[in-house]
Amino acid sequence: MSAPVVFIAPTAVVPSMADLQDEATWLEWRSRIPTPTHVTDLVTTEDARREFLEGARLLRMDVRRRGGDGLTGPSPVQLVIADMLNAGRKFNGIMEPRRSTKTTAIQAVILGRCTFREDYLVGWTLAKKDGGQKTGERFRKDIVSQVDRLYPDPKTRPFIINTGKGTEHIRWPNGSYFNAYAPGNDAFTSGAYDIAWVDEAQDATPEMTEDMMTSIPPTLDGRFRPQMIGSGTAPDYQAGNLLWKLLTMDGAGVLRHGIPDDTDPAELEAWEPDEEHPQARVRELIELNHPGIGFTTPLSDVLDNFNAMTSKAFQREYLSLPGEEGSATTLIKQPAWTKTRSSKPFPASLPPVVALAIAIHPDGKWASLAAAWNGRKGTKHVALLHHQEGVDGFGKRVLLKARKLNRQIVFDPGRPVENVEIAPLVAGRPPLRTRALYRLDIPRSAVLFMKTLNAGQLVTYDGQGPLDSAAEIVVRRAFGSTGAWAFGRPNEKNRPDDDVTPIEAASRALFALADEKPAGGVPELVGV
Repeated sequence: MSAPVVFIAPTAVVPSMADLQDEATWLEWRSRIPTPTHVTDLVTTEDARREFLEGARLLRMDVRRRGGDGLTGPSPVQLVIADMLNAGRKFNGIMEPRRSTKTTAIQAVILGRCTFREDYLVGWTLAKKDGGQKTGERFRKDIVSQVDRLYPDPKTRPFIINTGKGTEHIRWPNGSYFNAYAPGNDAFTSGAYDIAWVDEAQDATPEMTEDMMTSIPPTLDGRFRPQMIGSGTAPDYQAGNLLWKLLTMDGAGVLRHGIPDDTDPAELEAWEPDEEHPQARVRELIELNHPGIGFTTPLSDVLDNFNAMTSKAFQREYLSLPGEEGSATTLIKQPAWTKTRSSKPFPASLPPVVALAIAIHPDGKWASLAAAWNGRKGTKHVALLHHQEGVDGFGKRVLLKARKLNRQIVFDPGRPVENVEIAPLVAGRPPLRTRALYRLDIPRSAVLFMKTLNAGQLVTYDGQGPLDSAAEIVVRRAFGSTGAWAFGRPNEKNRPDDDVTPIEAASRALFALADEKPAGGVPELVGV
């Protein structure tokens, strides 16, 4: 689904729960959300709407006022969640910003299905260290407290509720069960389920993820169109995280709102642009990507949290930007990289405006020199001019190339080994011209590289093996404490010899290209 960003005007007519049984009304209300980052097929039927609306009634959505607009009824994104799940995919991941009422939407889907379907079996847990206690608390606060008000007399309830610690469940006369469990292998191994739901799945440790992905799928065997659901906000890390695994599984149902992974860190530095942060636009990004704004969440509350939380925490919770801790998910999709390959041979000479940059492995194990220049129709060309193992003789190679091309060399002064290699070149006669990148230029160069790649404007060449190899393994790594990211090596502790210096050098050259001035003449490249 690709819907425009439309928020309700004060005079707009908000559909009632009864109105939403009508398909046209349902679809129109559903469309009033920001365009998702990723959403799979959405399916609505008369029976599915009836189920969801019955679950919404049991949760008293028809009388509980929403925090954003003070009105009642399901919010648009809750309808999207219902329809994504109704598409019936076996594995499902839902990653939405905090306060978008995703949990309530899933609860409504489940309660409605249990009400109308025979022998429908559900298991629910929270991926928390104390998940048993937390799941029980949420069961009582989210569900039982609403049912108690709707049916004060337990004798008139259409089901039986058990709130005993560790045995929390709802049982319907039609044989359906909704069970609340502690997380762990024992929660799911002994049963069979139509839905196995792990909420707060972003908090699952790698061990918990492996445990759940081992124990839960077999419990779905033999059931008709069973589903495993993982829901939550953006995780701290990606590799080994349950929510991220479900979001990236082939064929999984997915709903995700959030800012693009390649968002410029400068845009995240302040709520509004100001003299110190001219590119900042957090407020705008919230309005463009948070489906609860204007419905369930006031923008003023989000601003309060922006001022109170750390940058990294806010970006995860409200902008759905995953953290980089423990990330081992390769960043560059190989089909996109393959499309960058030029059909023409590497040029014998470069245009007058070209940028050169180096990158050296933090331990000096690899070193790269790269170039970037402008092509036709807005394309940007990058190439590796020299690559070697270790740093012996690297400075001399860089000096020869720089003088031949009459170019300055861009480097990262925050990497000590690069300072060591640059220092004697600057002290030479004549001194080598250099440009030291500012600290935030490092993540900005990575962002620019990925944006150029994703826009189809990057051009590379055959015969650039080290650059291609780096593109296969490079990942995002956390940079500083603001949520910025830069290029990094996968699992640096276990794979310290991996080489991504070709990508680092190419991205720095591309970043510096905008400030380069023409040199005299068009130099020939020899031995490239």
